[in-house]
Amino acid sequence: MSDEKLEVKESDMEEAEQSVVIGVVREAQRLYNVDKDVAAFIKEELDKQLGATWHIICGKCFGSRVSYEMGHFLLLKCNKAPCQSVKAMLWPNLLYEF
Repeated sequence: MSDEKLEVKESDMEEAEQSVVIGVVREAQRLYNVDKDVAAFIKEELDKQLGATWHIICGKCFGSRVSYEMGHFLLLKCNKAPCQSVKAMLWPNLLYEF
C-alpha cells in the first residue's frame, strides 16, 4: 500500500512540513488498513513531530468543516481516497468532490 502514489490536491504548507506529513501518511498506510487507525496514527505522529493540534480525516466518503491554522493545511488523495490533514485554528467551509 505504501507504494501507492500520494497526490497533493490542495496545500498551503511549507514544502518541508508537507514532506513530514507525507512521510507520516506513507508510514500509516504501511502499518494500518482501517481508516480510523490510519487517522489516529497520523494525528499522534504529527502532534509529536510538528506540535499540536492536528485533525486528520481519512476515508472514501466524508464531509468536513474544519478550523485550521493558516500555512498548515494539506489535502491528499491517497489510494484513491482523500486524506485531509489540518492544524486547528480558523473556520473555512471545505467541500471537495473526488
